[in-house]
Amino acid sequence: MSLVLISAVQTLLKRVEERTGKPIAAIEKSDLPMSAEIKITAKNETAHQLFYRKGYDEQINYIIANQCGHILRLFDAPADQRFMPIANYRTMMSYIMEMGAECHRFAHLFDPEKIKRMVRLWYEGVVFQLTKMPPDIMIDKWLYNEYPELRSIQLKSLTRQRQAAVQSLTSDTRKFTPDKIYRVSNIMNYVFFKVLEDHFRLDWVAPYHGTIFIFDGSALATLTERDYINNHTGDRAMIDAWAQRLDLTTWFEWKKYET
Repeated sequence: MSLVLISAVQTLLKRVEERTGKPIAAIEKSDLPMSAEIKITAKNETAHQLFYRKGYDEQINYIIANQCGHILRLFDAPADQRFMPIANYRTMMSYIMEMGAECHRFAHLFDPEKIKRMVRLWYEGVVFQLTKMPPDIMIDKWLYNEYPELRSIQLKSLTRQRQAAVQSLTSDTRKFTPDKIYRVSNIMNYVFFKVLEDHFRLDWVAPYHGTIFIFDGSALATLTERDYINNHTGDRAMIDAWAQRLDLTTWFEWKKYET
């Protein structure tokens, strides 16, 4: 199955090729966990790889456009100022040491192996939100403004994301999630959708009204809209600001992109 994309996304892929100086090779991959993923090549390789899953739908256009946005923001920065947020053994041990006692309360509900899997999933989920949502806000604004052909697909994808986020407000999710994970995850969801609803002129955060998340979330949304510097350096600064506000500073590290 060949990869067919709308013209706006083809344009974005060409921009990535021009900015990075290397072509992008599209490769079908049946076991891909998502519709598409762009793997940036190492220095000694000749082409980036765009993996895509057979049977994809129109949402693949937004997924690829979003990833192009991240790559372009990274490569717009001078080479010595490009950083990537990473999780490693040291950062995960910091998380485990902090959360160990709280996670222990689930011992009577799940077997040890399931708890281990859940502990990792909680960690990976929060770090993913923390390090991806701030730049995603700016990328989504940019895509909405600059690529109207993509707009309807983008809004459908974000609406699905919002629906999943709202589901995390349920009492069952609260019951089976550590307090800190539940709190910071919902605050970040609120900030993400609050800033975007203001830009898109939609009503996306109504389900958060009456929850505790609106208090810390409103302050962080205001900071995000007021202080964001719209480039890769600004992404790093805003991720650090979120981490500071949410007490997540030791749960990830910055590494030079080249390393």
